[in-house]
Amino acid sequence: MAEPANRSDSDGRRRAFRVLLVTAFVVMVLLPPVMVSISGSATQAPLFIASRILGLEAFTLIFVNIVTGALSRWFYRLFKPRHFQRFHIACGALGFLMALAHGAIVIAKQYFRGYNAIWVVGPVALGLLAITIFVALDRERLPHIWRRIHQINYLIFTAVFIKAIVIGFDLTKGKTYAVILKTVFIVYVVVAALATAARIWNYEVTTKRKRERDSAPVG
Repeated sequence: MAEPANRSDSDGRRRAFRVLLVTAFVVMVLLPPVMVSISGSATQAPLFIASRILGLEAFTLIFVNIVTGALSRWFYRLFKPRHFQRFHIACGALGFLMALAHGAIVIAKQYFRGYNAIWVVGPVALGLLAITIFVALDRERLPHIWRRIHQINYLIFTAVFIKAIVIGFDLTKGKTYAVILKTVFIVYVVVAALATAARIWNYEVTTKRKRERDSAPVG
């Protein structure tokens, strides 16, 4: 009788974690449009408002892509691996498309005039992101370089964060909503860094154990 009870408790905890994670994701996705809507931007051009939301959403989805990739083994215990992998790829692809749309609007409307040279980070990061998305979609044909190329996502994420902090419209204002956004994005960076560190540590431990097994005397 104890084993079924323990299994029921474990299933209950997994369901609770799933609900918590799904709720957190929904809140994260809704945060950019909500923050932009309360920023007093009603009189601004709709295209400019769309550009701001797209940029913030792109950063959010790339963050989710990084964390779900770094902690995939843990997430596989909560969700079906195949479905979760599709979600992971979808976040990366959608984040790329939103970043592409954001960049296209910025360039088309020439909003970067008057900015300092760091605006170049955006197009460069977008180009690198395109490469990582292509390699991720073709990972079975490019198994040897997939992991190395995919790691560029971490560099892109960091570069875009620095760009947003320095010249981002919604993160450089002194208003309350901008402070909230900046705080949330800093938390994203910290969480991404911790997730990446956990992934590296797990890889090192796994590699060490494999070497010990391979070097152990037979018999």
